[in-house]
Amino acid sequence: MGAAFSNYSPHQIVVDLVRGRKRKFSESSSQDEMDKIIDIAMHTPKRKKLCSTVQYIYQALFVEGRDSDVTVVALDEEFALHKVYLGQSPYFASMFGGNWKETGETRIEIDVVDPLITKDALRTVLGALYSDELHLEPLGVVSVLAAATMLQLNGVIERCGEVMLETINPHTALHYYDAACQYGDVKLRDQCVQWFLLNLMMYYNNSLNDLRTIPVTLMEHLVGHPGLCVMKTEITLYVLLSQWMYLQTHPECDESIGSRDIAAFYCNRSGQVPYLLTEEGACFEKVFRALRIQHLIAHHMDVELLLRDNIVPRMWLDRIILQGWKCTLRINQNEEKGPDNCSDETFLNVALRCGRILTTNEKHMWRWTGFHYGLDLIMIADENSLSVKRNHRPEFEQLLSLQGVRHIIIRVSVYALNEQKQITFTQCSGIHRLALHKSEEVTLIKFPPDIQFPLVLSANVLYTSPFEARDESVQSI
Repeated sequence: MGAAFSNYSPHQIVVDLVRGRKRKFSESSSQDEMDKIIDIAMHTPKRKKLCSTVQYIYQALFVEGRDSDVTVVALDEEFALHKVYLGQSPYFASMFGGNWKETGETRIEIDVVDPLITKDALRTVLGALYSDELHLEPLGVVSVLAAATMLQLNGVIERCGEVMLETINPHTALHYYDAACQYGDVKLRDQCVQWFLLNLMMYYNNSLNDLRTIPVTLMEHLVGHPGLCVMKTEITLYVLLSQWMYLQTHPECDESIGSRDIAAFYCNRSGQVPYLLTEEGACFEKVFRALRIQHLIAHHMDVELLLRDNIVPRMWLDRIILQGWKCTLRINQNEEKGPDNCSDETFLNVALRCGRILTTNEKHMWRWTGFHYGLDLIMIADENSLSVKRNHRPEFEQLLSLQGVRHIIIRVSVYALNEQKQITFTQCSGIHRLALHKSEEVTLIKFPPDIQFPLVLSANVLYTSPFEARDESVQSI
């Protein structure tokens, strides 16, 4: 037994004793071994947490209100507080340090005008003056931000911003965006916009009840943004907007409303004034003008849909159709080979926006359908890279451009998202100006070896020189 006992290190024995494990010791165990174990135990520190000074101050002074020298009344609640702690807030510091009537008062009433400030939020912010810990729940963080803004507590405002940045999701994004605009948090506002740009079509397309909550001003900004992740092509964005507009103008409709019901509403208006020219639709005109009309008419079924809905005025379509036909004739006469002289800004503002979700880690090949002026571009993706190929099979040559070289501009971004629909990984190809020969393939992105699927892919593609840059006389029509 003594030999077996000596196989254990003294340190292990002490660990086992601390963890509550029992060992049987033989009477033959040497006194020296036992003394050694006891000596180690006596020199092993034991950590015991005491009530800190900060905790005592918070409990005794804030919670219990001991030795309070001022009572603050707000939202029908009284707080027994201390001027020396309230002085950390510029709001109270100016009140107590100036020539205000409250300077010498022991009871102060605060008129809280911001409806977002609640009693719990005000209690949290006032308690932060007595403690170095701040417990914030995402569901109530906007109210705390509002209270901290009123009391001008920058430290609390920053902590609120950190929590909100970590918890942007379908349930908080709009609430946080409104708060960021109201209280001037530029970083939070930009992050919320980025979240909407990526999720407008992926999330709200399947949640019409949430879609109705997006205000007109925000929707206009999103639709016109070059970074909007458009699933499939621009026509799917148009369909989403038509549903959103219906929900905005029919607040009484419930969750049972379906996309077919909404489509039927517009179709039944056949022969009437285009909806955007009516009194009900006028306020949505800027949102629909932000659409890239030239990419809405790239397929005959899309044109039929636009005419059937009668939402967009025909004059919008006629101008673009004339421009597109002239571009087709120029290509046929070999006068147009693509957008070789186009600035980055112009490219981002007029390019086709299209997207796709790559669900699995395997090879994907696809094309975005539509009339692309004789160019058949195939996108190819696998676990290693993403590339674009000018497809030119001889059996389809009569349908394709015969030009030996065609210019395009393309930018592709890929994203991985977490459960809150937040970006966990992003990679962008940058803007590529390509001169593609027939059947030529060009790699746009090389993925890192540890990339995780599914991936959201968003692309901007320009096949021809921008209409606006080429023919100003047509624009005036």
